[in-house]
Amino acid sequence: MIRKGLALLAAVSFLLIGQSASSAVAPKVVTPPSISSYATVGTTVRLVHAKFSPTGKIATAWYYNGKVIAGATGVTYKVTAKQATGTLQAKETATISGKKLTSASNLINLGKLYIEGTATISYTDGTQVAFKATPPTKILPAPTEVKYQWLRNGFDIPGETTDTHTVATSDKGALVSVNITYIAPRGYLSKDMKSAEIRPAELVRTYAQVWSDEFNGASGAAPDASVWTAQNGDGSAERNRGWGNNELEYYKADLSTTDGNGSLVVQATSDGAANQQCYYGACSWLSSKYITKGKVGFKYGRIEARIKGAPGAGTWNAFWALGANDTTTLWPSCGEIDFTELIGRSPNDVLGYSHGPISRGGGRGNTTTLTSDWSNDYHTYAVDWLPDQLVWYVDGQVYGVVDKYDNDWKYDHEFYLIFNLAMGGNLGGDVAPGLTSTSMKIDWVRFSTINGVGEVITH
Repeated sequence: MIRKGLALLAAVSFLLIGQSASSAVAPKVVTPPSISSYATVGTTVRLVHAKFSPTGKIATAWYYNGKVIAGATGVTYKVTAKQATGTLQAKETATISGKKLTSASNLINLGKLYIEGTATISYTDGTQVAFKATPPTKILPAPTEVKYQWLRNGFDIPGETTDTHTVATSDKGALVSVNITYIAPRGYLSKDMKSAEIRPAELVRTYAQVWSDEFNGASGAAPDASVWTAQNGDGSAERNRGWGNNELEYYKADLSTTDGNGSLVVQATSDGAANQQCYYGACSWLSSKYITKGKVGFKYGRIEARIKGAPGAGTWNAFWALGANDTTTLWPSCGEIDFTELIGRSPNDVLGYSHGPISRGGGRGNTTTLTSDWSNDYHTYAVDWLPDQLVWYVDGQVYGVVDKYDNDWKYDHEFYLIFNLAMGGNLGGDVAPGLTSTSMKIDWVRFSTINGVGEVITH
């Protein structure tokens, strides 16, 4: 019995010694060291020591850009002028039972803001027509200013610089996000942060034709007098000689007539022009121009025409619209929408532009190039006009977009239609020496609502 008891006591003793030895060779980090989340030149960074188990002798070292800083072994470190950018970190090494265990602190990006969290955007209502940006939860040190810039497909949306954004027509089907810029206090670098993207549901456009002029009159008939009024002369009577563009033509009503085959023919001719006096002397060209002002107006919707352009260098075919308030609100503040302009010296190019008080004569829009001369055949030229967007089409293909974003947008009121064939002028250029007559043909002009938006205004 005594021998058995001694053997049991020896076994227990050996087990306890083994456990003690095991714990001595397996130290662990209970809490790693930590330092401030941000710092710049002149900042004194303080260290919160690590906790090791079991405890032991602890040595501290500071690191700049991953390299040890000579002599930096205390609980604080002051950032020097040579360390304006880069990383700062502290490491602590514990010696426990003759073995060493090292633990590293968080890393500081010197001179940079510390941001915790991400920027997000979300809808503010159930109808998904408005976004709001939510910035990260913590920014240290506090920025002096926060700037917002909303993006569509990664590009800035002009004028959208607050924390909210109303979904525009052009946003639908696109990727919308926001970039937040934090302007840092002195000594720190400003920082940009982009949110995740959200794609609003694509706009499906449904058109319903509600008005048209098909030009189905007998051969030689004038345009419908209930719709169109001839605007004759060289512009002098309107105190706008040369129609503001140094054009050469004198407009006469009888040079636009239906051909009996469903088209209106707008003629330009030099024959008999010299019998008419223009602002520059004897006229060199006669043509015609018609407008719907005071008879039929339009607001929003799709406006389109099927046109065969007049060939020849120097021709300037135009189907366009002006704000019906142009008598009291002068151009370009009344607004102008050019559904198409066709310039004879560039017989493959199609121009679609809008003009307002900012863009003025240069306009906003685009030019596209067809694979063939537009005077060889009819093409359909259209504009979708919505409360916040203009979209240009030729033969059903989009080639230009203008969104509402500043005071150049003057398209929220009634407009009237215009067609004319000008000669020469600032855009038309020099007329070909051998050209004596030419004509533009209009098959029809039509107006449709877009998803129920758009109206015809009769007077």
